[in-house]
Amino acid sequence: MTINAEQLMHRDLSSVSEDDSVLDAVHLLFSQRLSGVPVVRDDWVLVGYLSEKDILRKATPTYLEVLAQSSFLDDSEGNLIERLKQIGNMKVRDVMNPDPIFVRPSESLMTVVDLMLRKGLKRLPVVEGRKLVGVIDRGGFCEFMMEGSEFHETR
Repeated sequence: MTINAEQLMHRDLSSVSEDDSVLDAVHLLFSQRLSGVPVVRDDWVLVGYLSEKDILRKATPTYLEVLAQSSFLDDSEGNLIERLKQIGNMKVRDVMNPDPIFVRPSESLMTVVDLMLRKGLKRLPVVEGRKLVGVIDRGGFCEFMMEGSEFHETR
């Protein structure tokens, strides 16, 4: 029996728009307990992906910014909080990954697992044509094991 991405994906399409504020996106991430969310246009075409990692990366000073400071210990925590405030007011398009990794519904289960592990992904959009049709998350594999007939003895 062949299992593919379509059988593992969730069709709950929590997503954000490029024009949403990052703070609004963070509210969605927090309220839905998500580590990331697809960024789509009004027609559900996938245009990016916004993750917690993207937000933290944007808030962290670059190596050159650190070197430019007069002291490496210059109230770094205060600066980080200020940067997070600024990022909250930015648009999602300014923080998102504009080249998201995704799979097609027909991709094999092994391809999905390999991609998630190699790229360190917690959630993976599923795209048909150019439109978002689902999302696979790591928890989906546990759910598949609990509910899949392949894991239950038939008597």
